[in-house]
Amino acid sequence: MKICNREIKFRRENLALIHKVNGIIDEYISRGYSLSLRQVYYQLVARDIIPNTERSYKNLGTLVSDARISGLIDWDAIEDRTRNLKGNSHWNTPGDIMYSAASSFAYDKWVDQDYHVEVWVEKDALVGVVGTICDQLDISYFSCRGYVSQTEMWVAAQRLVRK
Repeated sequence: MKICNREIKFRRENLALIHKVNGIIDEYISRGYSLSLRQVYYQLVARDIIPNTERSYKNLGTLVSDARISGLIDWDAIEDRTRNLKGNSHWNTPGDIMYSAASSFAYDKWVDQDYHVEVWVEKDALVGVVGTICDQLDISYFSCRGYVSQTEMWVAAQRLVRK
């Protein structure tokens, strides 16, 4: 949803960059993927549109923020996967919870396989792409977020021993 909350005057080169950002977003949405700001940044870097610098990333963040406020970029087009509200689930009727439970039921497709498969990705920015495929294949995945913590290595080791 594009909503103009405040009119912002953009320089011509920034309008061109906003247009390119929207093009990348549209390209990925048409394939069923959602993007984080970092993924948009990496696409711009990979396409040699902006340099791969911390300053460039910060500038893009500011530009995307301003473009959203001014109604030039859809609020739902870029997601933040690291800051999420957590809380308890609620249902209006016992039937609603039964429907919810039934819709989440699935047999483990990997239970009789010789190998246990997990996908680990270095960057959170890849979770949206990898996660979509892993969900379809019933494969567990997680982001190391730059490195695997000692805690997660221990938890993974215990999980792999059980498998």
